[in-house]
Amino acid sequence: MPYYTESESQQLREKFEEIVVPWPEVTKKTMFGSPTYSARGTIFAMLVNGGIILSQLDDEEKEALLSGSDAEYFVAHGRVIKKWVLIRIQDSADIERFIPFIEASYNRAMK
Repeated sequence: MPYYTESESQQLREKFEEIVVPWPEVTKKTMFGSPTYSARGTIFAMLVNGGIILSQLDDEEKEALLSGSDAEYFVAHGRVIKKWVLIRIQDSADIERFIPFIEASYNRAMK
C-alpha cells in the first residue's frame, strides 16, 4: 500500500505547497513515493495520505503534538520512527493550526 496517492491527497498537497514553497530554499522532490520538502538539503516534511510527517522537531515540540489526538510517531513497515511525527489532517484547512510546527521543522532544517 503506498503512503501517498495524488488522487487521495491532492488538496492536502496543494494547500501545504501554498504555505511552504514560497519559503527560502525550500525544494520538493519525491522520496518513498511521497512529496518530500527540504531546506538546505535537509528534509523537514513529507506528505502521506491523510497527513504530514515532520522530521525536524525537538522533543518539546514532539511532546506538544503527541499530547493531542491528531499526532503520532510515524510507523514505516511496522517500525516506529520516533524522530518523525505524523500529523493527521482531516481537511486541508486543518493545516493552518499546525503551521507553527511546520515552521519549527523548517527552521531546524535551515540551520
